[in-house]
Amino acid sequence: MRRKMDASQQGNAPVIIFDDVSLSFGRHALFENISLNLRGGKIIGITGANGAGKSTFLKLAGKIIRPDGGEVKLPADKKIAAVSPEMKIYDNLTAEENLFFFDKLRGKILFKENILELGERVGLDFKTFSNVRAENFSTGMRQRLKFAILLSVDANIWLLDEPTANLDEDGRDKFFNEIQAAKSEKIILLATNDKAEEKICDEIIRLPF
Repeated sequence: MRRKMDASQQGNAPVIIFDDVSLSFGRHALFENISLNLRGGKIIGITGANGAGKSTFLKLAGKIIRPDGGEVKLPADKKIAAVSPEMKIYDNLTAEENLFFFDKLRGKILFKENILELGERVGLDFKTFSNVRAENFSTGMRQRLKFAILLSVDANIWLLDEPTANLDEDGRDKFFNEIQAAKSEKIILLATNDKAEEKICDEIIRLPF
């Protein structure tokens, strides 16, 4: 049966379209004939029990994986950035070198003042830690560095998978403030089972459908 949903009524906001999308792993049908529009201008939370497919849903939305059937359509000018447990931070690079590397992949050049500003926004003191290798970072500091990379690349689609995991209260507050400030110009999908993260979402999609 085809499932139809509209995750927003935001007019001309950019949209990710799921058109009759199905995906199975072996004999297990995770998604079956899903059709929905994911519009920008709000934070859309993706929730559900472990194994319900939250992370997989984000990967489909970003065309990181392909469905078995149907199609996922993205805005023509798509630029995607993500924060997830799978996001790779290079341990042998410093915080500053990680930022330079990821931005260079996007054809951007960061200057020192950009790095210091990003540090203030995410709560990571780059004056102290910019030349420290990431292998020496705590899990919370690594998450803040991922956050800084997300902010630096100017993507218009954010795929956030448990983005405030391992962050203290200050880090969570900074992340929530940045997400709220950015949502009017982006498509933001946030996969979570965290109640505080759910509270900042404007709309919730609960899996399974």
